[in-house]
Amino acid sequence: MDRQATQILEALAQRAPERPKDADDARWLADFRYQTALLHDCGGPPQPLHAISHLMLADGPEPLAVRLYRPAAGRLPLLLHMHGGGAIAGSVDGHDPCLRALAHRTGWIVAAPLYRRAPEHRFPAQLDDGWRALLGVAGRADELGVDAARIVVSGDSIGGTFATALAVRSRDQGGPALAGQLLLYPNTDLRRGAAYPSRQSEDGNIIALDDLERQIDLHLACEADRSLPAASPLLMPDLHGLPRTLLVTCGADPLRDEGEAYGERLEEAGVDLRHHRFEGMIHGFLQMGGHIGTSTHLLDLIATWLG
Repeated sequence: MDRQATQILEALAQRAPERPKDADDARWLADFRYQTALLHDCGGPPQPLHAISHLMLADGPEPLAVRLYRPAAGRLPLLLHMHGGGAIAGSVDGHDPCLRALAHRTGWIVAAPLYRRAPEHRFPAQLDDGWRALLGVAGRADELGVDAARIVVSGDSIGGTFATALAVRSRDQGGPALAGQLLLYPNTDLRRGAAYPSRQSEDGNIIALDDLERQIDLHLACEADRSLPAASPLLMPDLHGLPRTLLVTCGADPLRDEGEAYGERLEEAGVDLRHHRFEGMIHGFLQMGGHIGTSTHLLDLIATWLG
């Protein structure tokens, strides 16, 4: 494992709260959200940008805010980014340092929906909020100074799951013609006990297997949802016609193998795929740019692929 990644794991372990093995869901969730929020401190100082604003969308069960990170004036392409956190934790505020860095390095507007979290709002609330955000920014492209021909859906961890599900929904339901999908170490198979070697060999590297199963239980409404293609993209019956894809996986990530299995399915469907595995790197390292130098290489890769 990368030396800096090892140091991050050690530092996070030192700050982890004491938790009884029989903690109920409320206690477990509070601890999980606390530990996820610690990743904000790994991002380094915030990158100044041209402007940061919010688009408010009222067409839904409750208002939805979309934070817009603008690196420069003028008409720019847009990256709609769904943040990670297992759908039960994480936030746009927690991702703020890396979202700023992403906008600065790519020169693209980054639009980050403040989507609803489970278990207060179970699946598919998060996906529905992402869909509202995608339609909202695409429908207001001229007003927002967005190049509507260059919109890419993006996400890290469970956000990558949402991003590719949004790409499928856009294909099937007449949404915007997307210019790409950026999938950073995504969950792709939420079935209970899914047997991937990396889940065993990399257990505990940011994600512990027992915690993974518990967060999925809190995310989804019922056991049957684990096998829904929108929740487990690896089970999508048809991946033809999806936009060009950049898939990033990490060598020391429990989710590595399922992410790469999804990449194989994309290739089989004829999708223009670029896959890059960062050997020795851990899950979530987009958020660790203040401590892990390889995060800069990730931003360079994304910027080059976006063009």
